[in-house]
Amino acid sequence: MERKPRYQSPRKTRPGHGHARRVCAGLLCVLALSLCGCGGIQAEPPESTPLPAPEGIRIAVGSDLHLNPDNTTPNTALSAVAYNGELVDALLWDARQQGAELMLLTGDLVNGGRAYRHEALIEKLRQAEAAGMQIYVLPGNHDLAPIGQQDFAALYADFGYDEAYSRDATSLSYCVLREDMMLLMLDTAGYPADCIDLPGARPHGEDGAFLSEATLQWVESCLQKAQEGKLPVLCAGHYNLMPAESRDPDKGGYYLENGDRLAALLRSYGVPLYLSGHLHIRAVYQEDGLTELITEYLLSYPTGYTVLDVTPTGIRGLPRRVDVDAWAAESGQRDKTLLHFAAWQQKMLKDYSVENVEYMSARNPLTRREGRQAAEFFYAAMDAFWRFELPEQRAALEAMPGYEPFFRCAEGYAYGWWLKDLLANASPLLGGFLLEY
Repeated sequence: MERKPRYQSPRKTRPGHGHARRVCAGLLCVLALSLCGCGGIQAEPPESTPLPAPEGIRIAVGSDLHLNPDNTTPNTALSAVAYNGELVDALLWDARQQGAELMLLTGDLVNGGRAYRHEALIEKLRQAEAAGMQIYVLPGNHDLAPIGQQDFAALYADFGYDEAYSRDATSLSYCVLREDMMLLMLDTAGYPADCIDLPGARPHGEDGAFLSEATLQWVESCLQKAQEGKLPVLCAGHYNLMPAESRDPDKGGYYLENGDRLAALLRSYGVPLYLSGHLHIRAVYQEDGLTELITEYLLSYPTGYTVLDVTPTGIRGLPRRVDVDAWAAESGQRDKTLLHFAAWQQKMLKDYSVENVEYMSARNPLTRREGRQAAEFFYAAMDAFWRFELPEQRAALEAMPGYEPFFRCAEGYAYGWWLKDLLANASPLLGGFLLEY
């Protein structure tokens, strides 16, 4: 089987979007899951350096935890899925170590909405809150079925629903009103229609992601309240707004009905930032004064999340790699992979680069030297991307001996299209941004 992401034909894009141009959302999900392999080449892992001291209130944003405590699937080239419970613990620990007062979890909390999986996560969230970090959640497309909306709200009563200033009667959306900001947590659905059981909900008749007219009206009422109190607003949902693929009704699983209406509403009230997940890869998009930050899948390379510092004048966003190694040492883990997790992930990334070039060169042959150079280039490009340094490293990468052999070898494969586009368009905002009100 060909080990490559899918892609679609190139199309015109707008400057300032994130790195995901001309690449279908399916490609991004597959790529995010596939940047790990196996083998024996040494590689230097990036350091999880401490973040600067918090400015204002520090908020951690995590997404797509996909917790499944009874998952026995071994770790493979696709993800560290066997460590799903440990990585959730490491995420919550690391966010506290970085001074986060709040954490927002933007959906796909568990991998299949069985109550005992939610209960396993809730136990971890309770421990994190007992240690001093307040947590708010919202549902993703994997969090319901067999449980319904009412079950979800009851299970997570202590993580947003009982603390809400206002709840939407027609969805699991809610609003938290604080002295320093408003949190607008949106239920973008995407789960089976037969899970819709709130008394005020109108059955949609489909399993797609959507915001009803009633929900949009409720959103505007919350935004009016924030405007009256001159409060900054953080808005979050599971599904994306800005990637062109998310607006395409032919891309099943990514289309958010009324997503353009929500974006227009946020712009009209001066909301600078929308937080999402679902795509399984980090991305930053900007369009007409609105920024969308997509936080990556926890179980895939590089096991990351986002830190936001919210001040009266703006929002600073920084990527953060979970320091699994430090958590493992602190918590007394004995598993050698967890104790050296960054090096383990980095070695797999480097080995996958070699394997992928070897696979493509079966059709587009290279000499042994060219193959080695092409693999070195591919690894260096992917490493720079995940370190959020690709814009700064672009010229050096294009000057590498393996640049030309790689794209000759990748002709006709999705990595050829994707990586060339990535080199041309990777957003400098991936490594951090500052949005002023």
